[in-house]
Amino acid sequence: MKPHLTLVLSATLGLVATPAVAFTVSVADHGAVGDGKTLNTIAIQAAVDDCAGKGGGTVLVPAGVWLTGSVGLKSQVTLRLEAGAVLRGSSHIEDYPPNGFKHLEMGDTRSLLWALHQSDISICGEGTIELVDRPFFDWNKLRTGLPAAKDALLQDWQRRQCVVTAGNRPTQPIFFHDCHHLRLEGVTIRNSPCWTVTYSDCEDIQVHGIRIDNNLQIPNNDGIHFCGSKNIVISDCIIRGGDDSLAFTGITDPDSVCEHITIANCVLTSRSCGIHLGYSSGKVRDVAINNLVMSDCSRGFAIQAGDHGWVENVTIDNVVMETRMFAGAWWGKGEPFIISAANSASARIHGISISHVRARAENSLLIVGQNQNVSDIVLSDWDLTFSYSANSELYGQEFDLAPAPLRPSFMAKNHIPWIYADSVAGLELRNIHVRQAETEARKLTLDPVIENVTGLRRIAAP
Repeated sequence: MKPHLTLVLSATLGLVATPAVAFTVSVADHGAVGDGKTLNTIAIQAAVDDCAGKGGGTVLVPAGVWLTGSVGLKSQVTLRLEAGAVLRGSSHIEDYPPNGFKHLEMGDTRSLLWALHQSDISICGEGTIELVDRPFFDWNKLRTGLPAAKDALLQDWQRRQCVVTAGNRPTQPIFFHDCHHLRLEGVTIRNSPCWTVTYSDCEDIQVHGIRIDNNLQIPNNDGIHFCGSKNIVISDCIIRGGDDSLAFTGITDPDSVCEHITIANCVLTSRSCGIHLGYSSGKVRDVAINNLVMSDCSRGFAIQAGDHGWVENVTIDNVVMETRMFAGAWWGKGEPFIISAANSASARIHGISISHVRARAENSLLIVGQNQNVSDIVLSDWDLTFSYSANSELYGQEFDLAPAPLRPSFMAKNHIPWIYADSVAGLELRNIHVRQAETEARKLTLDPVIENVTGLRRIAAP
């Protein structure tokens, strides 16, 4: 009897352990046509709905060019773009109806791919998401950031750096709100007309091995923007665009907290900021960043707090960066980083450590508080090389602390303080090497300007 019982038990266990085959459907199965001309919104949405209705699985986008408008993603669904697949957004704003989320800064949210109150969603594969920017901008109308008299002094090469003017555009091309367990992996995303990927009040987010390639003259085309989201891992990404490469704020929900964040092994290029932590009333904490290259950025890091906003417990290590001063109405003027809580007594920034940085820059490091609401800042093992920008005469005469008021800089006297610090409680400068670029013809003064700083410690190299 014993062998017989064992055989029955094994058969029973075999039935229980056999996994169900995950449902897979191609967008072509629902009538989508990958000719780059047929609008496939209804067919692609039907494929997503079919997959979700069967308990989840994978929606395949095969090789081809698949034109579409707005598609809502759903729980337990993976959207996989195969090699050679291009999911191309429509050039017509009417193909992006509002999805029901009211964005505090952008108004009605219009997206190519979106999900509200869903979970376990992945976008992955070797294909491309083409977001289409050119139809939504006036490329002949530039925002130079200068008064008319100075605007006339701009040369052609400077105008090619300036910001183009937006029209009615999709505001959040890839958008998730109140979603959990999200994965974005492998795909290339390009030519975004606004915030490329947004996570609002989301949790458990993994972003790995993606490329974002946006136009460097487009405003607001942040690579990935996290608002009030938590438990975030970002690694091995290449992100290029006009606005912040990675941003962490509370813009969609001022009471929320962005927290528990790791970023590693990324290459970032931005006409604004490589990584932006905090803004206005945004709240950010517990961030670990390492192994970055920031190439051709207007600003490396921005850590900012406004009314009732705060940033705390941030560690940054192993960074190579080049920051330049660009023409146009961009935030940032070539600073390796800025820490600013200068426009609000209710703001605070605390516990920031930035180490092992090699930077080539065209402007100062800025650390500016109000009533010493910036505290416990440690900079260690920095190698800084400074040059005078060809844009300095028009754009470099003030320190850009926006949204706090501007302050006069020292560039009129060829003085680029390697650090400008004001109203800071606890500043440690450990093993900082500063030099002028060998190719710089003029003699620069790099002496620091440090005012209203308590607990200053300077530790030279051993």
